[in-house]
Amino acid sequence: MGRISGRAELERAKVKRYDPYSYESNSTQLMWLVLALVAWTVVALALAWQDRSTAALLVDLRDQGLVSAPPTRFSPQGIIEFADREGIACNSESDILAETPECTRLTDAQSEYSNVEGTGAILFVLLLITLLANMFAFGSFTHRASRNLLTLKSNDQGFSPEKGVFWFFIPVFNLVKPWQVYRELFRGSDPAVTTDDELAWKKKGKVPAIVNVWAGIFVAVFFYNPRTVDWLWYSTRETIRETVSALQARIIADFLLVILGIAAIIVVIELHRRQEARHAIIGDITITPPLPIDPLEEALKEGIRRKELENRKSRSK
Repeated sequence: MGRISGRAELERAKVKRYDPYSYESNSTQLMWLVLALVAWTVVALALAWQDRSTAALLVDLRDQGLVSAPPTRFSPQGIIEFADREGIACNSESDILAETPECTRLTDAQSEYSNVEGTGAILFVLLLITLLANMFAFGSFTHRASRNLLTLKSNDQGFSPEKGVFWFFIPVFNLVKPWQVYRELFRGSDPAVTTDDELAWKKKGKVPAIVNVWAGIFVAVFFYNPRTVDWLWYSTRETIRETVSALQARIIADFLLVILGIAAIIVVIELHRRQEARHAIIGDITITPPLPIDPLEEALKEGIRRKELENRKSRSK
């Protein structure tokens, strides 16, 4: 599981991040990432279909004369409160046990609604599981793609491999930084940019439009997704009409998740294609990543430099 999720790869890269290395193909990471993204897309589509089925059931219940949505969990008190809202004569537990026509109508509606809502809840849990899988797979893919830039003769990155992954998990910043990280990765991986000048990619590297589309959808999903629809946009749902409106909004949010998954698949495949093409031009070279700057060491050097400057001035006097 550590290899599949990418966690083992990240740990290995962390230990050896300052050792000499050469180009490392992202083929395996890409395969697992695409599988995870396809699973995400399929589950999001299934969730959209389930929300549509739930909305259709509520419309049917409304056509039967009901005004409010049934409770999602069965309990005698819940059925009695439901009957009170609807003005239907089902006033006690004994009526429910006796299965009077009025109570049976309400319990049948509650049972159908509970089934479709339960299926939707299961699909949402599956969506969260695929989200976690994508987080690990995307992190592993991004980390290796970022490490490859030096081996592709694209120097002076603004984002280190670790920071390229790190920014995905920082709230607010993750609305902008991942987009900047991938713009840098695409520029540095552009096979059309000369390999003679290792800084030419900064100005001449091109970023395809799909990267900006993916980033835009990512931001849209952050604010408009099935959870925010329920918590923010349609938090009050007292009638069937209001609940149906919320479900229709959730269907749109589900399709945004689908589009996000498709856009992400295109982005990662295109980035991998670019890196493979540039590697074919450059060939295998071994590079040694620069060591991180030690602030204390730099401060000591600056202090020594200033002291020497003061000594020169005093001797000149």
